[in-house]
Amino acid sequence: MLTAGEAAAQLGVKLGTLYAYVSRGWLKSYRRKVGRQALYRRSDIEALRGVIAPERGVRARSLPDASSWVTVAQAPSDGSSTGVIVAESGVSSIIEGKLAYRGYPIEELIEHASFEEVCLLLWSGERPRPEEVEHLRAGIAAARIPPPVVAALAAVGAGAPPLLRLAVMMPSLAAAEHRLPARSRLDQARMIITVLPLGLAPTAPVPAASEAAGGGAGRAAPGSLGMAARLCERSLAEHTDADREALDCVLVACAEHELNASTFAARVVASTGADLYASVLAALCSLSGPIHGGACDRIESMFAELNAGVRIDEMLDAFGAKHSLPPGFGHTIYPRGDPRATLLKRVARATARRTGRELFQTALEVEDAVWKRARLRPNLDFYLTVCVRLIGFPRGMPAAIFAMGRAAGWIAHSLEQSADNRLIRPRMRYHGSPPRHWE
Repeated sequence: MLTAGEAAAQLGVKLGTLYAYVSRGWLKSYRRKVGRQALYRRSDIEALRGVIAPERGVRARSLPDASSWVTVAQAPSDGSSTGVIVAESGVSSIIEGKLAYRGYPIEELIEHASFEEVCLLLWSGERPRPEEVEHLRAGIAAARIPPPVVAALAAVGAGAPPLLRLAVMMPSLAAAEHRLPARSRLDQARMIITVLPLGLAPTAPVPAASEAAGGGAGRAAPGSLGMAARLCERSLAEHTDADREALDCVLVACAEHELNASTFAARVVASTGADLYASVLAALCSLSGPIHGGACDRIESMFAELNAGVRIDEMLDAFGAKHSLPPGFGHTIYPRGDPRATLLKRVARATARRTGRELFQTALEVEDAVWKRARLRPNLDFYLTVCVRLIGFPRGMPAAIFAMGRAAGWIAHSLEQSADNRLIRPRMRYHGSPPRHWE
């Protein structure tokens, strides 16, 4: 008998392909009497190897090319119903409650890396050169909205929710792309990141040149400040270097988080061969659902109620009566607390010293009350919302800033999927009516 790893090595395939052989009935697995480990007969592996291995002849006609399959879902080793493994990735990792982007701990990135550096790190896998970072920042500083995007944003109006405005930009950018010479996916990635801030309706005076219609990104003077600066310019009448630095930390914290719902949506679309605009649009659409993308808005509503005079205990009682958790608390992957929330709490504390402590003090009181009642720690959404509002952004912006930060990760996963693509085509377990006849 062979283990899964030994069997896959004998066949010269990945574990996902081995499991695909089992699911299609081409190979049988056996379970130990004690434990959950699957075993495989050596004779079965040898027989299958004679069919599929290149050195044994041409692949059998009955076996389609494995590159067209999705990696078969693998149940977690602890037997739980969540955390099913459906893909392999080198973009980020969450191991024993510690988050890392391309191997770099999130704590170090928030402290030392800019959002532009993190974008390029996620996309390429390696720490970028200074000139690459400056090129991306210059593109962000000099970006212009292509005419099709201008028309689409005008159609939805300045009063449309920020996430909707970001979503309508993607097909419009794809339409603009058809009028230009063919570009690489990495160039498409730069276009998306540089233009995204311009999709938000400005709430502060913006230089006329920033709104001029044009073809993509131009060049800016050395020392361009990047995404955080562009967002501050469009939404804040006044801002400081400290505000930009705080927002940059928020964007870095939001940039990537393994295979969440929006990232999975982006990878599914990328697996069809679609362009990056379609992948990012799919991810943005997934945020329209309240379960994945609505937390920031609900947190803002919660703070608005508290500011209007509702007591924290009353508010928590109301959540309890509905059998729901207060928004911004708890995370299935981080039972001991979300490390991103811990890091952004420090950013919020420093920001509150400059801009006023009232909101931050309320946040601390809510955190303390929820811990005493439910033993839940805040997650990213909670202190992301606190940070963004403390910096001075208007209501509705925390969710949009989350999306613009996470776009870096969506793009990274889409690029990774395209580089070694297998169409993602999962299966479902049928539990409907038994076979019957229409007579």
